Amino acid sequence: MKEYVLGANIIFSSLLSGKNLYRKIFENFIFYTPDFALNEIKNYQGKIIKKTKLSKLELQEFTLFIFSKLIIAPEFYITTESRQKAYNLCKDIDIKDIVYVALSIELNCTLITRDKPLFNGLIEQGYIDVVLFDNFISQINNETDLFKLK
Repeated sequence: MKEYVLGANIIFSSLLSGKNLYRKIFENFIFYTPDFALNEIKNYQGKIIKKTKLSKLELQEFTLFIFSKLIIAPEFYITTESRQKAYNLCKDIDIKDIVYVALSIELNCTLITRDKPLFNGLIEQGYIDVVLFDNFISQINNETDLFKLK
């Protein structure tokens, strides 16, 4: 199974939509996210609850499913070297993203994000282990029959 680092914005999207697409993705890939993502989700939990397309019961079930498939990496797991590389890459983009990029560097995994300024900024600096979520979906759709299954 392929492994990826996931930005919190993808987790938000999954909880808001509850689409089967996310269920299939989380069932077929290994995802890591830093524990910092939990803080971001906590800060936006009111919006998630208010704007989700799921009923309360469906949201509870789907949330447990999503979080059962995520590997939460504590920040202390990330080495100083990876953190410094990430800082150098992110300092002119958005410092809140340092921990996501650092985890991606540490694990040697591609970072999946919906954050276009982050994606473009990293690519401009030569960091290629990053992909926009929509491109990730297109790529796996072309490579597998994952989304052709009903």
